[in-house]
Amino acid sequence: MNLDEINKNTKVGVLIKEYPWLVDEVKKLSSRAAKLSPTLIKMVVSHMTLEEIAKQAETPTDELIEQLKDLIRQHEGK
Repeated sequence: MNLDEINKNTKVGVLIKEYPWLVDEVKKLSSRAAKLSPTLIKMVVSHMTLEEIAKQAETPTDELIEQLKDLIRQHEGK
């Protein structure tokens, strides 16, 4: 998945499928997510969009998207 394709309508499940390591990285950023098992995260949020996740996290959607893109860039060395 191209980083430019990640937007507010991107499903979390699509990101997890493309970047399975992302679950562990997000757990490091969120104390709420850290309490959940990776399997539970995949089951509960995989059908949600990034916009829905941002609302739940009380974070601006654009900020969440940029954080995820930064994690992906760092992991891929770009």
